Amino acid sequence: MMNGPLSEVKPLRYAEDLDLADRALSGEVAAVKEFNGTYKPMLERVLMSRGVDRLQAEDLVADIIAECFGAGKNGQTRPLIEKFEGRSSLSTWMIRITWNRWLDLKRRDKFRGDLPSYDDDDDRSVDQFDRVAGGDPGDELLDSDLSELMGRAIREAFDSLGPDVLLMMKLSYLHGVSQANIARMWQCDQTRVSRSLTAAREQVAAVTMQRIREADSTLKLEWEDFQKLCAAGLDL
Repeated sequence: MMNGPLSEVKPLRYAEDLDLADRALSGEVAAVKEFNGTYKPMLERVLMSRGVDRLQAEDLVADIIAECFGAGKNGQTRPLIEKFEGRSSLSTWMIRITWNRWLDLKRRDKFRGDLPSYDDDDDRSVDQFDRVAGGDPGDELLDSDLSELMGRAIREAFDSLGPDVLLMMKLSYLHGVSQANIARMWQCDQTRVSRSLTAAREQVAAVTMQRIREADSTLKLEWEDFQKLCAAGLDL
């Protein structure tokens, strides 16, 4: 357990996430609204993209969001986001918690009615499910089939770009070349470079999502979710 406000231990990379969690925990209305508005729909979409029924996804996410601020099923509990230490992005952290909770629920359903019981369970307040071994470690949110599908989609999206635009993107985003220098290389106005890069980003997003929907119409991913999953560690 950490002592003091979250902001005292902020690593630079996730300073904004830690600041949002800190302000939301303090009860700042704008921060709570931003937290709910960002993570509630995103987590619901991620669950549904992996086949979870909409109502189940909404119920589970509502429970987790409530727990983030200390409203557990058994009354007031330690706010869940107090445990966020900024070792990953807040998006990654919330996705992991939500998906692990869903896996736990599936395991409980699977083993319900066939759990070991002992005479002293009532006295010890033992949860029978705790005696069941954990699920398959391969049953992860960021699994190989999703990784392969997303990787193929974004590769095809980049392949759809013209060679000049693709080179511009590589120079700008991979090598940090300024748009002014790119304009000098192409002997054109910087505005043209800016428009080309903006159009290229939009095309990559559109083609990527189109390819994903063509390959699996059940996936309810949006471009924002795609980016969040990549940030969560998906290896494309």
